[in-house]
Amino acid sequence: MVSKEMKYIMENKEALEDEHSGKYIAVHEEKVVATGKTIHEVYAIVEELKIENPLVTYMPRENEDALLI
Repeated sequence: MVSKEMKYIMENKEALEDEHSGKYIAVHEEKVVATGKTIHEVYAIVEELKIENPLVTYMPRENEDALLI
């Protein structure tokens, strides 16, 4: 089963890559709630916002591969 957040990323992949290329993002409730250059920055923002269980992923730059686990 695919989460709402993963479905949002798949449906909006191109726009998200254009806007957040080379950054980490946190998605919660079908919305980008945090962005940062490092995963640590994103988790700090998410913690401050008291958001539980966001989907955090890296948005690759053009011609850059990303590994989703």
